[in-house]
Amino acid sequence: MPERSLDAASKAALDKIDPNQVVAWSQQALRIKSFSGEEEQVARFFVDRMREAGMEAELQPVPASANMGASFNAIGRFKGSGGGKSLMFNGHIDHNPVCDGWTKDPYAGLVESGWLYGFVHMKAADACYIAAVDAVRRAGLALKGDIVIALVCGELRGGAGTQHALKQGLKTDYFVLGEPTELDIALNHTASIVLRIHVLGRMKHFATVDAPGAKGINAVEKMAKVIAALGRSHTPIPPPEQGGWLSYKPATRFEGLPQINVGPIRGGIGSAHDESRPALLPDRCTLIVDFRIVPGMTKLTIEADLRRLLAKIAADDSDFQYEIEFNRDTFPLPYDAPRDSPIVGSVVAAHRCVNGADPKESQVLKFAASDASWLSAAGIPGIIYGPTGRYLSRPDERCQTSDLVRAAKAYACVIADICNRP
Repeated sequence: MPERSLDAASKAALDKIDPNQVVAWSQQALRIKSFSGEEEQVARFFVDRMREAGMEAELQPVPASANMGASFNAIGRFKGSGGGKSLMFNGHIDHNPVCDGWTKDPYAGLVESGWLYGFVHMKAADACYIAAVDAVRRAGLALKGDIVIALVCGELRGGAGTQHALKQGLKTDYFVLGEPTELDIALNHTASIVLRIHVLGRMKHFATVDAPGAKGINAVEKMAKVIAALGRSHTPIPPPEQGGWLSYKPATRFEGLPQINVGPIRGGIGSAHDESRPALLPDRCTLIVDFRIVPGMTKLTIEADLRRLLAKIAADDSDFQYEIEFNRDTFPLPYDAPRDSPIVGSVVAAHRCVNGADPKESQVLKFAASDASWLSAAGIPGIIYGPTGRYLSRPDERCQTSDLVRAAKAYACVIADICNRP
């Protein structure tokens, strides 16, 4: 990775970060529920904060899609004088469902013993972006290039907000995405392809005998065969020459992949999986499977491999029938950024200035997918660098408040550096 030192302007911006502001804005954002498709209130909150930081900011309507209802992005711009590189900070504003096991109120914005509790992924990083711009403004730095903050809806629905913003012409020279890396850097991650396997049975009351040509078939019991054939979740699937069932070539920097997650499963009567009559043999069972892939794998290769796998079940069971349905809610493109990009050198130097040592390559996002795929595919070089990660997507999700301050300082340094490059 390229070496680069920070100049006086970068350090001046760093010194203007207000730790209380960073934490307070993060807390306020966490108190606003913002499930995918329901982000308007938090988008308005961030528009107000961007204007407070001296940015031009607006709500960008995002139309309804097959994945979610209509919602909004929050887009802000801090204009430079011209002739410099532009920089985008991208971050999503939707969050996960509330699972069992929380001991803290996920919407309280509670700070306790130096930890901020709630859906910090990734509204806390979003607050850090704005605090960084505010610090640059208060430092009185003259920038040549524009800063853009794109806080997007529907990332958890396949990147709906970022895809829409790109279609509307959003483009910069570089991007920083503050997804959770524990303030290490991430330059590649997998992609996600999600599909549904529907196993089809035949309903009958279990107390009745089979009629000629109308044998009862329990779809849930048949699905058990599918789960066994797929193999264990979160376990690397070997290539075909080593006995695996997925076709692929191992790829550098994607070690440990591909993997699957056997996700939600429902069985019952009809396409609605009606469960009101447990005495009836369920005639439909649906399993959702998330594939985390290596470059070269696609929906077509996964479908062909899956059909070969399920054909083996059908060969031994004449009653086995199935359908495959791909979700639109996916990130089909792996992300693999160039290591020698100027933005990588800038972030490394900023991290070194704030923390006194170079960042490591993060393992937090190794099996994740993000909007970095869409930004990279649009021709924008970038890097993933953000706070949080250890307690991502689990009960009592949290991050250290000190990490938020360090992230904001690093972002301010990157702004001062990148946006003054000719």
